[in-house]
Amino acid sequence: MQRRTLLRRAALLPLLCLDMPRAFAASGASAASGASAASSVPARAPRVVVLDWGLVETLLAMGVMPAGVAEIDSYNASVVAPAVPRGVTDVGLRLAPSLELLQQIAPDLILINSSQESQREMLERIAPVRAFAVYTDAGSPYHRSCEVTLQLGKLCKREAAAQALIDGTQHAIDTARARLDHARTSAHDALGPADPLYLIRFFDGRHVGVYGARSLFQDVMDALALRNAWRGPTDYWGIGVAGLEQLAGAPDAGLLYFDPLPAGVDRQLASNRLWRALPPVAGGRVAALPPFWGFGMLPSAARFADALADALTAALATAPHEPSALRDPQHT
Repeated sequence: MQRRTLLRRAALLPLLCLDMPRAFAASGASAASGASAASSVPARAPRVVVLDWGLVETLLAMGVMPAGVAEIDSYNASVVAPAVPRGVTDVGLRLAPSLELLQQIAPDLILINSSQESQREMLERIAPVRAFAVYTDAGSPYHRSCEVTLQLGKLCKREAAAQALIDGTQHAIDTARARLDHARTSAHDALGPADPLYLIRFFDGRHVGVYGARSLFQDVMDALALRNAWRGPTDYWGIGVAGLEQLAGAPDAGLLYFDPLPAGVDRQLASNRLWRALPPVAGGRVAALPPFWGFGMLPSAARFADALADALTAALATAPHEPSALRDPQHT
C-alpha cells in the first residue's frame, strides 16, 4: 500500500513541476500589478511655507493652499486677489519670519525669491529651501513668471493648473488688448490708449516711484501696445525714483497712479504748484488705478491688464477734464 502511494506521487511529480513556472509567473504578475498600481498613485504635494507674495498669488491661483504665508494682512491689502484665505498661518515678516512658527508648522519646503537668499542658511535649519528668480537684472519678469509657474506646478503636482494659469493670463491680456484697440479708433482729447503714460506710485508729496523697463507692468504695457513715457533708469525690480519735476519730460503724456495714497499726500499736492503745472495734470490726463503689488507674477499681470483697459476706456467715454473719469489725487 505504501509502495503504491509512492508510485502515484512519483507519477504526478512531472505534472507538478510543469505547473510550478505558471504558478510563479502568476505570483509575479500579481506583484507587478500591485507595484504598478502603487506607482500610479500620485505623490503627496509638499506642504509649503511661502515668503514671497508673487509666489503666494501664483500658488493660490493654481489651487494650492500654503501652510504658511508672510504678512498676510499686508498681502491682502497690496496684492488684493487672490486673497489668502482664513486658516493659513501668518509666519511673520517676509525678511524675518518667526522661526518658532516655522518649526511648529514643520513644512516640507520653504519657498523664497532670489533676493531673499540671505535667509537660506537660517531657514534650512527648519526645512529645505527653494528660491525662484522672477525679477533680475535681465528683466522680462512676465516670461520668467511663466517659467516659474510651470516649475511650481511640477513641484506641487499641479501641472495642468499651472498651464491653465498661463493660458488664462494670456487670454486676459488679449481681451484687454482688443478693448484698447477698439478704443484707439475713437477720437479723444483726454487720457487714452494712444498717449504715452507715466505709471507711478507716490512715496510722498514730492517723490514717486516710476515703473519702467524690467517691471512686470512694462511687460504688460508692451503686450497692450501702450507706450511708457518714462525713459529714466530703473532697478532690477523695474522701478525708478523720481521727483515730480521729472514727470514734465513728455508734454503729451498721461499719468496713472496707484491707490492708496500715503497719508497726507492729497493735501500736499493741492498746494503744490509744481504738481499742478505738470502737463498731464494741467491737461486733465490723470487717472487712478486700484492697489497693486508692483512685484507680482501672472495673477497680477492679468488684473493689471484689465485695470489698464478699464482706466483708459473710461477716460474716452467721458468728456475731457471731467473728474468722474480723470481723478486728480488732490480731489480725492
